[in-house]
Formats: sequence, C-alpha cells, structure tokens
Amino acid sequence: MENIFQKARWLRDLQRFLPLKSQFVLSGNVRDLQAYEIASEIITPLVLNQTLQNTLFDAGYAHIVVFNLLSGFTLISHPSQSEVQEQALLQRLGLSMSANRIPGGIDLLNSILDKWVEYPHDPIALCVDFASCLVSQRENLSAIEHHLFTRALILSHQVKARPAGTQRQPFFNTIFWIVEKETDLPDWFLVNNPRIRHIPIAKPDGQMRRALAPTLLRSLPDFEQIMDDERITLLNDFIDETEGLLLLDLTAIVQLARLENVPVTRISDAVRRYKVGITEDPWQKIDKNRIRKAYDIIQRRVKGQHHAVTHLLDIIKRAVTGVGSNKGGRPRGILFLTGPTGVGKTELAKTVTQLLFGDESAYIRFDMSEFSAEHADQRLIGAPPGYVGYNTGGELTNAIREKPFSVVLFDEIEKAHPQLMDKFLQIIDDGVLTSGRGDRVYFSESLIIFTSNLGIYRLNNEGERVANVKPDEPFEIVQQDATQNLRLRGSDNQELHL
Repeated sequence: MENIFQKARWLRDLQRFLPLKSQFVLSGNVRDLQAYEIASEIITPLVLNQTLQNTLFDAGYAHIVVFNLLSGFTLISHPSQSEVQEQALLQRLGLSMSANRIPGGIDLLNSILDKWVEYPHDPIALCVDFASCLVSQRENLSAIEHHLFTRALILSHQVKARPAGTQRQPFFNTIFWIVEKETDLPDWFLVNNPRIRHIPIAKPDGQMRRALAPTLLRSLPDFEQIMDDERITLLNDFIDETEGLLLLDLTAIVQLARLENVPVTRISDAVRRYKVGITEDPWQKIDKNRIRKAYDIIQRRVKGQHHAVTHLLDIIKRAVTGVGSNKGGRPRGILFLTGPTGVGKTELAKTVTQLLFGDESAYIRFDMSEFSAEHADQRLIGAPPGYVGYNTGGELTNAIREKPFSVVLFDEIEKAHPQLMDKFLQIIDDGVLTSGRGDRVYFSESLIIFTSNLGIYRLNNEGERVANVKPDEPFEIVQQDATQNLRLRGSDNQELHL
C-alpha cells in the first residue's frame, strides 16, 4: 500500500488558522530542517523559513518580509509579483532597499507595524526570526522593547481580516514571531490573547524520518543497486537508529557517509560515527579467539557462577558478532547481577572489562550508595542552568562522552535514590541521556552492568535484616527465592522495575 505523505502537524495547524489569527508564535524545533513535499511524492528537507515561505505563497500571499537583528529586512515576493509592485510595497512601508537588503533594527521594526497591518492590497507576511534576541530581559523590558510588543498586542486586537485572492477568502497581513521557547516573549503579550496563535514545532517523529529517509539515502551512489527487500530493511534500520535525532542530523549523517565513502549497506556505521565519533566499530576489533576462550579466562578469577558467566558471554558474543544488534541505539548489552556480598558480582564486571579492554581498571564504576540523596541525578547528568555545577557537567555523561566504548558498572543499585531509576530506564530503552546542559549522550557502544543484593536479604517481623537464602541451598532454590522476593518488592516499589 502506497504511503501518502502527511504534512507536519504544525503546518496543518498553520493552514487551518491563517484565516482566523493575525499573529502567530512558532516555537520549539525552529532551527531544524522540515520535511516538505515540493512535488508529488518528492519529499525534501527545507529550512523553516523556506517551508513557511512556500506554504504562504501557496495560500495566496504576495510578499514575505523576513526580519532579524543581524540582517535587517529581506523581501521575498511571489513569482507573479512584478518589481513595480515590490517598490510600491516598500514605498508604502517607508523602507529603502540596498543590495537586496533593508538595513534596520528594532526601532525600524517598531515603526512599520501599523503600516504593515493596514496594507490594503494582496496579503503580506512579516516573519520576525530570532525574535528571542529582541528581548534583553523578559521581566525588565527596555522602553523600545516594551513599545514594540505593546504595539503588536494592540494591533492584534484591532486588525480585521479582508477578502483577497480569486476566491475572496479572508486574509490578514500576518506577523510571525519565531522563537526557541514560547517563554522568551513577554507573558502579557501571549497569555490569554485570543488573537495570537502559538504553534509548537515538534522534533521529527518516525513518520517524518520515514518520509525523508528515501530521499536522503537515494543520494548515496549504491542505493539503487540493492534489492527492494534489502532496501526496505535498510530504511527501517536507519529510521530506528536515528530515533531522537533532528532532520538536520539525518542530512549530516548522509553527507558524512558520502565524504567517507561509507556504502549505503553500512549506513549504521555513519550513524554511529556521527553520534559518538568512533570511526571504526570497536566491538568488531575484539579478538575473536579471546572471546572463544572467555569462559576459561573468567573462571580463573570468578569461581563458580556458571549460570551468570554463561549468560554474560552470550550477551558479549552477540555484541561482538552483531547478532541481535542494538536496535534504536540501545546499549550493546545490559546485565542485572544479584546475589550475596562476596560472590563475585563486581569481580565479574572487572574480569569482563579485562577481557574486552585488556585493562580491568578501564571500566566506569558508580557506587550507588553515594547517590541516595534527593537530586542525586544532577550529580550523574549535571545540574540544570542556573544551579551550582552547571558548567562542570555530570559524572556519568562526561565519562561516556569521553569513553563511549566502555563497561559501566552501577554497584548496589537498590541504594540509589528512586529518581535515578527513570534515568536508568531511559538508558535501557533509548540508549541516550540528555545532560543538564542539553547535550545528548549516547550509550550505544556501552555494556551496562547493574549489581544488587535485592532478594538475598529480607526484613523479619522485628524489622531486622536477615538472609532470604541459605548457603547450603541448591542454586535453583536460591534463584527461585531471590526472583520471587524481587518481584514482590518490585510490585510495591517503582525503583525495582528494572
């Protein structure tokens, strides 16, 4: 069944409300590319201003003026408009063009608003780009800033739509404010203002990436040479691996593949290089003979624990061979080791690190008993803006950014604050964390190990900590008792849902 391209939600909302609102605030993912259908079944990435320009021209607008503090005003006219009509517009607004630009700042923007909304001919649109930069302090506006938004507020209530175009549909001379965050503009200008429509622009979802992926991958020289079934699988994998990325990132990945001659069948390599900066897949460089002998190597240091060692090696073999690869950028492997103190949980993590890196001290270890306090997550991922430690970043995010190919050990996970469990679930499900500074840190090349005593001990009727399992019990009974206790504890505690 043929897929029909559907415009992004923000574009559909814009088209719906153009006849109803005189001003719009576009916020959110405004610096990203937008998937746009320039012709039937031809989807291409365009910058926001170009997408907005095409949409407005299709709706019947005659002229669009883009303003920002650096470049001043730029006039863009519909192909049907003549130079005489352009000059008439500029003369009416009191603007003078020089080298396709109209220099001017916030004072000139302020002075033309009345003339703009009263322009009587074919509808026009004013796009105030980087509007966040117009405001120095949102709670303490300067006189010129206050005057600008006061005038815009009053005009939003005074203007009326008029019939225009061949179908005589209602049109305003629309004003667009393009900002990173809605809160960058004064609250009294936006809140409870029925004449201004706020439209958030979301990050691209799977549908948008799926619509654009064929166009991007088709630019690679060997894309048309692969079979249809393989092409579908390739596209699906590319969409999964780029989860959470912007369309700007997708175009950069394809450009990277072209520059480094990465074949389209290995586009996953380009995705990994773009995310974590690793040129070659370190997991593919691990000595296969060493992995074959891994069980004997581990048994020299960790006595017994055949069940745990066998399952751990299964995960490592899948990571090295690429079988059951980490879809969607998830970690290469995730282990939860539970058992009494002293049975070799931490030692097993060290041995695995020695096996992979040749150096047992190369693993990244976090003693979770040090993260039991509230807001302990800020220590791992970094404090948010305005808080102490914002510039230093988080211990975990900094470590993974420096060493994306690593073994990460979270020791005694049950002692961590419950708030941290959401972060661990994000690592397990998505393979990514966003630091306090807003940077995305990827765990796709990491092996994650959690250790815990949960299920091994319990509280008796007097509240004392007693053993839940006994040393002389068979392993099967210990495993059954520990698992049952974990499930009982997990049903009452969110932090045990791992």
